[in-house]
Amino acid sequence: MRLIILYFSFFCSIVYGQTELPENNVLSEEAPEEAQVYQAEERAQFVNKTNLNKADAVELSATGLLNKQQVQDILHHRALFGKFMSIYELQSIPSLSRDTLNLLSNVLEVPEALTNHHSLKSILEEGSHYSLMRWTRKLEQSRGYQTDSKGNRAYNGSDYNLLYRFRSSFSTIYQLGLSLEKDAGETIQWSRSSRQYGFDFTSGYLILHPKKIISQIALGDFHFRSGHGLVFGGNFFFSKNPEYWQGSWQLGTGFRPHSSSAEYGFYRGAGVKFQHQTIEGSWFYSYTPQDGTLQSDGTISALNTGGLHRTDSELTKRYNTHLQQTGGNICYTTSNNRWKTGVEYLTTQFEQALIASDTYYHKNTFQGKNHHIGGAFIQYHYSAGMIFAEAALSSANGKAIYGGIIHNLSRQNTWIMQCWSSNVSFKSFQGNIPSYSSNIANETGIYQAITLSVSSKIKCSAGFSVFTNPSPAYNKKGPTYGSEWIARVTYQLKKKTIAFLQFRWRANEENFKTDSSRYSQLLPLTRYYITADLYHKENLIWGFHSRVQWSNFEFPIKEKGYCISQSINYRWSPFQCTAQISVFETASWDSRLYAYEPDLPMAFSIPALSGKGVRLCVTLTAKVWGKNEISFKATRIKYSGQKTIGSGYDEVQGNEQWEIKGQIRIFL
Repeated sequence: MRLIILYFSFFCSIVYGQTELPENNVLSEEAPEEAQVYQAEERAQFVNKTNLNKADAVELSATGLLNKQQVQDILHHRALFGKFMSIYELQSIPSLSRDTLNLLSNVLEVPEALTNHHSLKSILEEGSHYSLMRWTRKLEQSRGYQTDSKGNRAYNGSDYNLLYRFRSSFSTIYQLGLSLEKDAGETIQWSRSSRQYGFDFTSGYLILHPKKIISQIALGDFHFRSGHGLVFGGNFFFSKNPEYWQGSWQLGTGFRPHSSSAEYGFYRGAGVKFQHQTIEGSWFYSYTPQDGTLQSDGTISALNTGGLHRTDSELTKRYNTHLQQTGGNICYTTSNNRWKTGVEYLTTQFEQALIASDTYYHKNTFQGKNHHIGGAFIQYHYSAGMIFAEAALSSANGKAIYGGIIHNLSRQNTWIMQCWSSNVSFKSFQGNIPSYSSNIANETGIYQAITLSVSSKIKCSAGFSVFTNPSPAYNKKGPTYGSEWIARVTYQLKKKTIAFLQFRWRANEENFKTDSSRYSQLLPLTRYYITADLYHKENLIWGFHSRVQWSNFEFPIKEKGYCISQSINYRWSPFQCTAQISVFETASWDSRLYAYEPDLPMAFSIPALSGKGVRLCVTLTAKVWGKNEISFKATRIKYSGQKTIGSGYDEVQGNEQWEIKGQIRIFL
């Protein structure tokens, strides 16, 4: 503990002046990194836009689109030349690429440049409005669609996925959205008995932005963020990769629309946010249908979050229970924006009591019908960084604390440390912090990361975390310990070429049971990955992306795997085409690798690859009738030495599978 305190104190004492001018570094035509694109493209269309003339380093970093250099360049430009007159003034900053600017225009705004009237014509001209229809189908039918001797089959619906979206927004007035989706195997029907009216999943939202005291009114499906993640969070969390540290401490307040097709992790109801000078607060009520496993005594043993309703068994669980939640917060911000503090509260009531199965692994999970959690948070900005902390109390005497520091060692070098701890009784249904366990129950850990710009061409980043969890969990009988290391070196070869080498190592403990033994033994489980990546953009037309991944899994037998991917991108107005081939081989599912691949606009794909085979995909997008888009994607995967693909009702005979996607996006 003394070493941690000394380490913390040492870095806090180092403060450098930030007086140097921005350098014209990085790629003037560089595309944002793939992780930034698929995180930001979805977010960019539907969240509240940030005022470019008021945003600080925290808010700019939280967009997920900007590195530290680019953030400092924007702030320096604003300090040197005054307020931005238009969002297009960002084009004068050399470190911002064209692709990054296109995404930034959807998350940043200059309100002064907007017209003061809000007529229907101005909303249609200045707002964002579009409809999207996406169709997906696997050509080889799985066992769930095949009829038996009696003419019955497991899956009730058709074998394709269908998604419809409508989005309309005007940043200073409203955000409106509607999503309709059916997964492959589900039906489209109007049935009161099965609680289905049309598509299997229907979601909509309306978020209004009144003036003066009431700043937000949320109706429908939405997310609510407050504090640093112990009480409220989202259903998606950034990696602990030091390259994306900005997402792990983001202080979010207010409502955001549930814009994805995920069928869990959102609130359904109404909420309001008010703001008066330095005080702001929010309140909401939610009544969300849930899939539950009902027992004969009227209790629920588990909530099902998969969102699939294909078989008769899955349909009997569809929306057979509800989750009622009420919560909110009150925050105070000093006039100079240095201090921000607040309190938050959430109560959750199950329609039927949640009583998990009586096993060793579930003895510390939440049991009951009502759950309460409250917390308090604080954040302080100083000249070279920020310190934050949050504490929370939950039902049954649950306690947790989370905090950390982000310190700019210099303009281009940043250090971050985060610590968290909770007791065995703590439970948070909506919390989300960078812990090892998803619910952080009875876990103590520390995470640190540092990014260093060695030169204008070389950037290094490294992070590590250690954690201990005395509670039993699935495949973890008894106290367990673990650690994780990650390091990346990025090298800019030329203005249009960038490469990085990344190493990731993770170790924890799990129970291992041999066939000859009745008892399982707690053994160390080790994984590590090595990734080499090269991206080259020849011009505005051609781009090439190469990636090599290697994995090692040991528990207790060592397994190895690799994946080699090569993609080519061709852009020639009005067409854009990308093709990628991945060759992979792993010993089993345990040593699997995740390979990012191109996808349709507003979608992303990160398939898990295991076994031995080749995966090929091609995407084509064409602009038609102005800004409207027609997109198509074809994917083929072929395995060696396999007679079937998948398992259960998803099992497909043979070693090859095709998947095709089609999409139309019409801008209004």
